[in-house]
Amino acid sequence: MQRSQPDHLRQFLILVFALLLPFFGIWWVASALLGLPAIGFVSTLLTNWMPGVVHSLYADGSETLLMTQFGEQGGRPAPLAGSEYRFGFSVDTRIISYSLPFYSTLHFATQRTNYFNTWVWGVVILYPLMALGLVSLCLKDLMTGLGTRFLEQPGVFVPDANLIAITYQVSVLIVPTLAPVMVWLWQSRDTPLLRELLAGLSALEQR
Repeated sequence: MQRSQPDHLRQFLILVFALLLPFFGIWWVASALLGLPAIGFVSTLLTNWMPGVVHSLYADGSETLLMTQFGEQGGRPAPLAGSEYRFGFSVDTRIISYSLPFYSTLHFATQRTNYFNTWVWGVVILYPLMALGLVSLCLKDLMTGLGTRFLEQPGVFVPDANLIAITYQVSVLIVPTLAPVMVWLWQSRDTPLLRELLAGLSALEQR
């Protein structure tokens, strides 16, 4: 009696549904911690790039705060001298970091010979994209919150407002969803699941 071949696609879909909630649950609880590497890099980048505007970017509990070199009066930026508070923004890093649980779900739901090492490499690839996304989030907040104080910094290159808006939309809507899929596809190209899917596509093309 011939042994039936495993249905890798069915197994993959079952595991995706089983792993989706646990991975996203871990991400929701630990999102501030997961964002620390990107936050540290972007803080160094922005404070050196725009020292007259950006004071710091740091995690405060579950929040990420982008503080400027301006004070706050009535909820608006003002000269720091004489102001009681420093003007800043709360940045939601979860907008870009959800690529991590999404990628992890796809990765561990796929049958492969090596799980951990390839997962680490996938995360290493995603973190620079997260950092670039965080830069675009910060630039958008600075542009909308500071206006000409940000856009007309003397002696500092500031991207065009339209470019900032486009990169923000790409970083929020496209990269966190598309990048994990592309990394997963590349790493899974030799797995039984991808071979099964490619064989199915070839069969459809021949009909």
